[in-house]
Amino acid sequence: MIASNRFGRRHGNAFVVVISLLLGACVSTPPPQTVDERTPDDVPVTQTTANPLAINDPWEGFNRRVYRFNALADRYALMPVVQVYRTVTPGFARTGVQNFFSNLGEINTFANSVLQIKPASSAVTLSRFVVNSTVGLAGLFDPATAMGLDQRNEDLGQTLGHYGVGAGPYLVLPFFGPSSLRDSVGLAGDQAFFFVLDPLQFDDYPWARVPYWPLYVINKRDTVNFRYYQTGSPFEYTLVRLVYMNYRALQVEE
Repeated sequence: MIASNRFGRRHGNAFVVVISLLLGACVSTPPPQTVDERTPDDVPVTQTTANPLAINDPWEGFNRRVYRFNALADRYALMPVVQVYRTVTPGFARTGVQNFFSNLGEINTFANSVLQIKPASSAVTLSRFVVNSTVGLAGLFDPATAMGLDQRNEDLGQTLGHYGVGAGPYLVLPFFGPSSLRDSVGLAGDQAFFFVLDPLQFDDYPWARVPYWPLYVINKRDTVNFRYYQTGSPFEYTLVRLVYMNYRALQVEE
């Protein structure tokens, strides 16, 4: 599964808090607890819920089949490759690869911060990219974080939500995993934007694409600790759906 991702370092602790709260919520399944207030500008506040049944999932049959497909692909194809990668690659080298691709991701975060008119986030993200691309040797190191420039995480799905576009139905994407109709559109837009502005253009050296994209995929999976059907819950699909939709709602609110 290519993550679903989308989880920046800055949001790691928040995700742990959310999943802990929702694990407890799933036991008793209380009534929906939603926010029905409005901001001073009368913009709807993103809703969250502690009730799994409150998640809009009209394509559940399809989604469950894709979820099982992703689990099989992850178990028998992707994870064996990742395990070999972890075995033969020293930890410091894997960290360097992670930093490299994370640095490239700053381009997309910067663009969406600008679209959301977040000057502080835009300035920090741009500073991170400049510092890590130069002092950090093309992003292999992350001196920006040591300088107090904490990583932001913005994508087109969050940008659409920022301007009032609802999440829409829950949707599980092949290989990419949990998403929503809005986030799926945002993901396609982010990928197209990255291909256009990717500073690593291989037009003169097309052979360089051969190691680049497989390493991108392996690194994505290597940085996600989730393993299918190992949550200990017989309702894993429902739990993942609940956590994802609430987590994305919290990201949009920031």
